[in-house]
Amino acid sequence: MMNISTDSRPQLLRILVELAREMPPGTLSALTSALDSEAGAYNLDRFAATPMMRDKLRKLEESCSLQLGIDAKAIALALQAAAEAAGAATAEHRTEIAWTGPATESVPLRRVDQAIYDMVESASEEVLLVTFAAYKAERALKALRTATDHGVGVRLVIELAQESGGKLSFDGLQAIRSAVPSAQIFYWPLERRKHSGSGPYGSMHAKCLIADRKRAIVSSANLTDYALEANMELGLLVESAIASRLADHFDQLIVRGELAPVR
Repeated sequence: MMNISTDSRPQLLRILVELAREMPPGTLSALTSALDSEAGAYNLDRFAATPMMRDKLRKLEESCSLQLGIDAKAIALALQAAAEAAGAATAEHRTEIAWTGPATESVPLRRVDQAIYDMVESASEEVLLVTFAAYKAERALKALRTATDHGVGVRLVIELAQESGGKLSFDGLQAIRSAVPSAQIFYWPLERRKHSGSGPYGSMHAKCLIADRKRAIVSSANLTDYALEANMELGLLVESAIASRLADHFDQLIVRGELAPVR
């Protein structure tokens, strides 16, 4: 039976969670087998690939010592449970870096434009696109039109030149209406905006795309050919409940009148 002191329990739980998250599955399986058999329960250094991992394993050995009275089989079972929980969390929540610009060899990245095209083309129910500027970006508009032809509901939130206080000289509204005629388009009315300290109104400067309330990309990229093809742009692509919450947020902005339909 496990006899864990109150002081040692938080540290032990933290170590188990960290090992479950950081260890390769094969190494973790070998570690739990060793603990479960008790054949190598007090010689865990061989499972460490880094000095930091070695330090955590040595702390785990201390928790398995007779002084604390913790059964190694119980530790093995707790590690397996932590690994299952970590795997389930990873499956439900995935995050990738989205990037347009110079590539590096050591860091895997998704291009912002490719992530946007993939999300629109794979959507089956709805797409919400939020952008400050909209200029050209013919491929993205074509993908949105194809999505509407397949029954996908498309909503766009854009900045209108007439509402921008001179910050935007061209809003692409007519091009969007021509390319995606069935899309619903919303804007931020001037009377709903706050003034900055120097006097001008704020801008609708957010940029994101949400597909089926399951996937979202939040990035610096506008819906322009420069942003999608030439600029240095950065964002995060997420697959989690965050996407649904973000879509719900824009739903509420529309319901409350903070965002109004373009007539």
